[in-house]
Amino acid sequence: MTGKQRRYKLVTTFWQVVLIATLLALWEYASDRWVPALFVSKPSVIGATIWKWLGDGTYANNLWVTIEATLMGFVSGAVAGMLAGYATGAWRRLGDILAPLITAFYTLPRLALAPLFLLWFGIDIEFRVVFAATIVFFLVYYNTFFGVRDVSAELIAAVRIMGANRFQLAWRVILPAALVWVAAGLKISVPYALVGVVVAEMLVSNSGLGFLLASNASQFSAAGTFAAIAGLLVIALVNDWLLTLLTRRALRWKTLGLGGQ
Repeated sequence: MTGKQRRYKLVTTFWQVVLIATLLALWEYASDRWVPALFVSKPSVIGATIWKWLGDGTYANNLWVTIEATLMGFVSGAVAGMLAGYATGAWRRLGDILAPLITAFYTLPRLALAPLFLLWFGIDIEFRVVFAATIVFFLVYYNTFFGVRDVSAELIAAVRIMGANRFQLAWRVILPAALVWVAAGLKISVPYALVGVVVAEMLVSNSGLGFLLASNASQFSAAGTFAAIAGLLVIALVNDWLLTLLTRRALRWKTLGLGGQ
C-alpha cells in the first residue's frame, strides 16, 4: 500500500467514525425529545444492556447458537449449490431437464416450507440449518450455473484438442473461469444465511439472537431489541469480512493478471 493510499484510507476511516458518532449523539438527544424512548430507547441504555448481557452470559449463550447454525447453513447450502450449479451448467442436457423443477422450488416462498421443516426437524438446530441452507443454495446455485455456462466454448474446445481429460478441463479451465461468479454468489449469500437462521429462531426457538430479539420485542423492550440487533450486526460484519478475505485470496490470480489494480 502506497503512502497516498494509506492517507486516503485513514481519512475515510476518520469520517466514518465522525459520521457514526454524530448519528449516535443525535439519537441520544432525540430520544424522549422528538421520539418517545419507548420506541427507540437510547444508545446509552442500549450500551448498558449490551454490557449486562456480556457479563451475565446472555450474549455468549445465544450468540454461539446463532453463529453455529449460520455457519452450518451457509456451508451446507453453498456446497450443495456449487455442486448442483456446476453439474447442471457443465452438462447442458441435465440442466435443461432439471430447469423447471429448480425454478419451481426457487420461486416458492421459503416461509411456506417452514411448517414442513418444523414437522421434520422440530425446533432444534437442524430446523434453523436447513431453513438457512435452502436460501443459500439457490443464490450460490444460479451464480455457479451462469458462471459455468459463461465459459467460452472455443476455449473448452481448444483445451480438449490439447488432450485435457474431463477432470483437467473442470479443474484448470471451467472452475477458474467461473470463480468470479461463485465468489459473488457466496458473498451475497452470507447475510441471507444469517437472515434464514434469525427468522427460524423468531418463529420457533428457545435460544439464539433471533429468539432474544423476538422475546424483547414482545415485552416492548426497545433497548433489548436493539441490543440483539447489535449482536446480529457484529456477526454479519465479521462473516462478510472473513469471506471477503477468502475470496480475495482465491481471486488473487485475477488481481495479479490486471496488474494489481
